[in-house]
Amino acid sequence: MGLDQQLFSKKILLFHQDIKDQEDLFKILDQKLLDQKVVNDGFLKAITTREKSYPTGLKLESGFGVAIPHTDPKYVNENQIGFLSLNKPVQFRQMGSSTEVVDVKMVFILCLKEAHQQLAMLQNLMAIFGDNKMVDKLYQCTSADEFLKLIC
Repeated sequence: MGLDQQLFSKKILLFHQDIKDQEDLFKILDQKLLDQKVVNDGFLKAITTREKSYPTGLKLESGFGVAIPHTDPKYVNENQIGFLSLNKPVQFRQMGSSTEVVDVKMVFILCLKEAHQQLAMLQNLMAIFGDNKMVDKLYQCTSADEFLKLIC
């Protein structure tokens, strides 16, 4: 699909997880990102706070739910994208809505050191999300190699 493989170099890729809610999801991803020194200690609070004000859930044309949480570059040490797929959906608020919710089954967490990179990455991901077959293939992935072959 053309995303830079370097953005996945730390392989923060979790497949078909059982997570009860958004709070747990963020804690798990934050710990993985901290372990790899991708983010700093303020990341969890920042991403949780930002998600409340600027939700990132998206209901795709296919009905599939994805989320693209991200926060300020000052909480990021190294450019990286984390990925997590879920066995059972977790609710996120719909991007641009204060009330509508989306049942999310895939999360791409963006850790980017430059604010302008976020817009470009969001555009790249939106192109991927427009391809229903690709979305389905990404969701079906069970290994880092399989995922990276598809997305990079």
